[in-house]
Amino acid sequence: MGLAQKRGSASSGDHKGLRGRVSETGRLSLPAEVRREVGLERGGAVRIEVVDGAIRIRTMRDVKDRIRALARKTGLADKASVADFLAFREDEHRREAAASTKGRK
Repeated sequence: MGLAQKRGSASSGDHKGLRGRVSETGRLSLPAEVRREVGLERGGAVRIEVVDGAIRIRTMRDVKDRIRALARKTGLADKASVADFLAFREDEHRREAAASTKGRK
């Protein structure tokens, strides 16, 4: 589900054609309307991942919400600490990345 869908906006497709800019120092500038739609604030922490050749930027709030949902779904929320769960997810991510790499060769 896209962020606009989660927030109830009908305009999620409107932002696909907007342009950002990468400065000479490598900083990426995102249009204000895109930042507002997904809840990015100045100085806010984000998680940046490369998924299938695309850059995915998520707010830390969204990352934490996903972790909590996975903990509830897997039953780990009642059995393990947050540190245990994060280690579990990191291992899972490594396995998925290794499987993805093998499939490309």
